[in-house]
Amino acid sequence: MRRYAAAFAYVFVCNVILPADVIAAQEEIQVYLDDFAEVGKPGLDLHTNYVPSGQQSTAHQFRFTPELSYGINTNWEAAAYFLTVRDPGETLETNGVKMRARWRPQVPSVDSPFYWAVNFEAGRLAKVFYQDEASAEIKLIGVWKTGPWTLGMNFNLDRSLKSHPAEAATTEIDTKIAYQLREGLQAGIENYSFLGAVNGDFGQPQSNQANYLAADFNLGRWDINVGIGHASGRSPDNTVLKAIIGVPF
Repeated sequence: MRRYAAAFAYVFVCNVILPADVIAAQEEIQVYLDDFAEVGKPGLDLHTNYVPSGQQSTAHQFRFTPELSYGINTNWEAAAYFLTVRDPGETLETNGVKMRARWRPQVPSVDSPFYWAVNFEAGRLAKVFYQDEASAEIKLIGVWKTGPWTLGMNFNLDRSLKSHPAEAATTEIDTKIAYQLREGLQAGIENYSFLGAVNGDFGQPQSNQANYLAADFNLGRWDINVGIGHASGRSPDNTVLKAIIGVPF
């Protein structure tokens, strides 16, 4: 298992330290770990982020994305996202809908610190948000836990569902390292590195990234992730505040 830890550490350090540009914050700023909806039960997560400083196009923009999930069985979970955004002085507007399904070969085990899963996603987005409107994503999820430490990495492949897309297929690597300070409280760093177009022919920005100081904690039965992030380079965002609120049922 040491080689898995070394691989995670290498990717995380390279993503955080190497200089890069970045794209704007998305509707869901999250590194997927080993959380999974309970079998036969619904779940609700509220993804929010706010841009206190940025360029004119996104400054003071608020993004709100409810995510409804359901545990089909121990191996499959399904969910739907409803993307909304509110600009200063405007009402909340819908940016689209995404559906996803997540598969895992087995539940997390205390006998093995390594866990993996695959997330499949497809959506219909507003044209101002995504030029081709119809999008799809495959997310590979890896998690390694040892003692109070949690290391997570996601590899994302995004592409248009159109036969002649205006936008190229792109890749992204998201990483997280967190330390458990006490029961129900973790603190760590999250990195979101956009690697750009797969074929490099669409003139899209390459090697973009954002870094967040984040905390995960419980308030009773509520699960909460909060973070403050900095984006640089080509992103219209500068500072981003984010929160993910897991609503108990």
